[in-house]
Amino acid sequence: MDEAALNVAMNVAVMATQVVEEDDADDDAVYLLAIRIATEEVEEVMALEEGQGLADLGGESWTYITVDINEYHDMPDRVFRLHFRMGKVVFEALCDTLHQYLRDTGRLRRERRPFRDVVLMVLWILATPDSFRSVALRFGVSPGTLYYFYGYIIEALRELAPHYIQWPDNEDRERIRTTFEEASGFPGVVGSIDCTHVYVTAPVNDPASYRNRHHTYSHNVQVVVDCDLLVRDIHVGEVGSMNDKRVFRRSPLSESLLREEGLTPPDEHLVGDGGYTLTYYMMIPFLNNGHLTEQQLNFNKRLSQCRVRVENAFARGKEKWRRLKFLHARNQNIVVDHITACFVLHNFIILNGEQALRGEELAQPINNNQILGNRQNNNNNVNDEEDEDPDGFERRELFERAKELGLEKRLFLMQHVLPDGE
Repeated sequence: MDEAALNVAMNVAVMATQVVEEDDADDDAVYLLAIRIATEEVEEVMALEEGQGLADLGGESWTYITVDINEYHDMPDRVFRLHFRMGKVVFEALCDTLHQYLRDTGRLRRERRPFRDVVLMVLWILATPDSFRSVALRFGVSPGTLYYFYGYIIEALRELAPHYIQWPDNEDRERIRTTFEEASGFPGVVGSIDCTHVYVTAPVNDPASYRNRHHTYSHNVQVVVDCDLLVRDIHVGEVGSMNDKRVFRRSPLSESLLREEGLTPPDEHLVGDGGYTLTYYMMIPFLNNGHLTEQQLNFNKRLSQCRVRVENAFARGKEKWRRLKFLHARNQNIVVDHITACFVLHNFIILNGEQALRGEELAQPINNNQILGNRQNNNNNVNDEEDEDPDGFERRELFERAKELGLEKRLFLMQHVLPDGE
């Protein structure tokens, strides 16, 4: 099934969550059609997971196993958290939020299965590398039904992203700046930025563009996190062959930082590694060529103490939502929904009271190999030309001015604001 057909399939699956007519027979017909299409897609996914072709899974070829899903709901909180990556209180809040959203958008007017059970199945898919075949068996449903549930839940989570991934307001930025500075001595930090690769099956369309420098296929995902590891901005959908600097340049955040002064006032900035360009809104380390001064080394160390938090977020996110390490999927819309859904869940859990980072961890000294600038980043020599921008001349002028101000700001911070190194 090609990508266009897969998109049609998922649209039909979304339709099947609605009662399109009062006649239950008509509604059931749409539902069964959606399950059949989902089954065709999941067969391809299962073939990728199993490394072999599989027979048609419709009709009598799938044997249902009797499962009491209530046993999952009745687990002690500690055990439930181990399997579903969140406590039971947060799980109930998630179910209520998704249920209300799907109701409000007219996509859930009739429930054929308890909604809490549906969310359990999808969380298991997101949280483990288990195949769709094994998860379907575990929950007593067919792989097509499981894939249908998975498709519309991750789509809903992706649509909810603007509610849970938000740029900090003035009050939040003040708290973030203060927390980072108390932990590291580095002033003005409102976020830590980096990209991570989510590895995928070679796409059907234009696979070469997804081939990264490690000669595997991936999406390059940009994230900004704060001192609590809360994701404050995310840019998903860029191909693995694109370096971090270009991903940032193409992101809406880059344009906003360049043109909207209120997003990062003069005394605020993000911190990134050497793969980014130094500007007044982006502080990066000095490249250590063996001749850095003590002040420059101190600048790098304190900046790195803040910047490492985005690495913490990636590590904990991929540890919790294991499919972020590798996705067996050819439909790139599904890949984008899946990645975004995982980061929405990451924030949802934190916002509902489960810390991702304890306060004392923020101030723990970093290792020498975590100090930036000690090795040349592969993206340092990427050309900064903005030739893809239709307003290229105006933007280049703004960008050149931003770089000039960035040099001045970094020098001022290093010489007049940062405390001396130990």
